[in-house]
Amino acid sequence: MVKQIFFDLGLTLVHNDMPRRYQTAFKEIGYDISLSQAERAYHLANKYFMRFRQGALSQKSDSVISDFHRCVCQYLDTESAWKDFSNQLKKMERPVWRCFDFTLNMLDELNDMGIKTGLISNWDLSCREVLEKNKILSRLNCVVVSEEVGAEKPDKKIFEEALKLTGANPDECFYVGDNYYDDYIGSQKVSMPCAIINYQGKLGIEEVDCPIVIEQACEVVDLMKKHLISK
Repeated sequence: MVKQIFFDLGLTLVHNDMPRRYQTAFKEIGYDISLSQAERAYHLANKYFMRFRQGALSQKSDSVISDFHRCVCQYLDTESAWKDFSNQLKKMERPVWRCFDFTLNMLDELNDMGIKTGLISNWDLSCREVLEKNKILSRLNCVVVSEEVGAEKPDKKIFEEALKLTGANPDECFYVGDNYYDDYIGSQKVSMPCAIINYQGKLGIEEVDCPIVIEQACEVVDLMKKHLISK
């Protein structure tokens, strides 16, 4: 049975308010975009970059951010406005990463079940600050951050580091993340079972073959309770 669950961070344990910022930015330049439309475009742009621009989002360069904004506009059929949209977003404060409503309770429930929880994330040195501010850090028995260890998912080295720190065997572990190409493929390199989080079923990841797709991380609690994950 599973003794250790590792989580991704962004869009798995924490989220930001980018879709709402998109809605506001579009309104400022004369476009009426609903929040649900903005959420869908943000999701699909993320999935596009995960598939075709692997590793680009972690660079956080101005050119990558600009390309991402253009991708969002393409999904909203507003590509002609992407420069104005991007410039409007630059006027706003940087987005803040916050826990999902379920995050802390989920981690506590898993720990109460005797399942340890850890983190394996492609993130910069601000990762631990995000974890601390959101009261996540104290709930984890292991934190492995790409910039700290010099390896990024899907490189198996970052998964091997987590296994080394916890002393756990891969078949006793489970991984939960939102990026098929980083999270699922990476975890399979060390034979670690994995679930992929995806908005509205398989929207945006229709091409992938993953045995477990969930809509939010907290569904992993029911997976554990129902003993769907075993040796």
